[in-house]
Amino acid sequence: MQPTPNFRLWLLRGLAFLALFLGLATPASAYPIFARKYQTSCVTCHTVYPKLNPFGQAFRLNGYRMPKETEELIKQKPVSLGSEAYKRVWPDAVWPSELPGNAPLAVNVKMANVSTTSTDATGAQTKTTNDFQFPQEVNLFAAGTLGEHMSFMAELTHAENADGSAGTEIEHARLNFDSILGPDHAFTVRIGKFAPNLYDGFQEMWLMTNNGLDSMFNYNPVGFAGGTGILDDAAGVVSMPARARAIEAYGVLGHRFFYTFGAMSKIGPGANSPVSGTTAYNSTGGPNGNFNNSSHKDYYFRFDYKFGGMGLDGDTEGVTLPPENWRETSFRVGFLGLKGNATGVDFLVDDPTGTLVDPNGSFHMQDTSYTRSGVFASLIVSDLNLFGVYLNGKDTLELRSADNLAILSTNDRTYKAYFVQADYVLAPPFHVSARYEKLTPGDTTVQPLKVTNFNFTYLAAANVKFLIEYNNADQKGVGNNKSTNLVVRAAF
Repeated sequence: MQPTPNFRLWLLRGLAFLALFLGLATPASAYPIFARKYQTSCVTCHTVYPKLNPFGQAFRLNGYRMPKETEELIKQKPVSLGSEAYKRVWPDAVWPSELPGNAPLAVNVKMANVSTTSTDATGAQTKTTNDFQFPQEVNLFAAGTLGEHMSFMAELTHAENADGSAGTEIEHARLNFDSILGPDHAFTVRIGKFAPNLYDGFQEMWLMTNNGLDSMFNYNPVGFAGGTGILDDAAGVVSMPARARAIEAYGVLGHRFFYTFGAMSKIGPGANSPVSGTTAYNSTGGPNGNFNNSSHKDYYFRFDYKFGGMGLDGDTEGVTLPPENWRETSFRVGFLGLKGNATGVDFLVDDPTGTLVDPNGSFHMQDTSYTRSGVFASLIVSDLNLFGVYLNGKDTLELRSADNLAILSTNDRTYKAYFVQADYVLAPPFHVSARYEKLTPGDTTVQPLKVTNFNFTYLAAANVKFLIEYNNADQKGVGNNKSTNLVVRAAF
């Protein structure tokens, strides 16, 4: 059911007043990378950025090329690196390629006004009201194509921390070799640091909400009894890494079947230098970073099929779609899995029970084997997108003494997490979202964590948005955290 014209008009007036109040009633003149290249609006590919509509999903999987792309669609002509004739005489000449016509750069800026209320297990409360995080985050993007069968994407993120410090991270840096075997879209390989296609549709970079899925990506399953909750900063072993250093292959077969598989560096950071004897006390080696002396790799896969709507490669043959490009009637379902081995990577843990005697009071843990398996589903009916994931994790944990790393015990711990989210387009500028998450930790003495998240977004322009978001995370015996974020994001 679509909103009535009067309801739409009421929302338009209210949100226009809000934009005027915030001093941004006049939209900024901002056009990200592909809007410039194709001289088109951001909403061609995004329902509300960064969330992709079906056309945008096909554009991404096609290596940043439009379905059935022709030269006439490209308004910003590339720089040729060699003549087409070189293809006929290869390998007596270097295969021709191309560079983007202009610097393929874009900037995303996020400003936030944050209010939080935290209540611990004793009932003590801590409040923060109107914390101006200006800016909260700045992202520099580079993306584009390099000829017919190569593409690239990179992201540099600068963020400020609560203590006044700041950090800069290369979040993505990857190179694609697109459609290199078989029919178009059938086999693509990419290498680098990126969000694996294992998470297509539900990782933070594809969600319209400001808050990501901590129960999927920020839960720490390593602990004395199997982990207790969500990490503040995703350090150490996590449920699934938001980004991976990996080699990945993926493709679309028959327009509707999607597959991906890859090999990546281990799921958590570990020591570059071993620890033993007295050096084992309070140490996990040094440095405790993302690279370690191990040949172990994690392996992952995902298989999806889409019923109805636009094909995953942009195919529309035999399908009648409405003029609104976010609308269709479709159902996508898939299975995903990850298997890894972190033998030799030590993590410090504490004994909350005091039943084990150790001269230093702490222990080491090794996650010698871990698996993640789950199911993904997404239903689109006109303006509504309902999607979610159910995930099961299993970790084999070895507890070791702090003095000489002797194995004290080995235990298998399992945890479960799921979420369901509903996104609804009230009208092209107005969007709402609701999500429920539940995490059942591996530690059976700890109660499940339940999270609700509500979002209202207003697109002041295709590349400028305002959102208000409420998040409530509750865990009996641990505490409750509530936050309300007022966020302005602009991409240009």
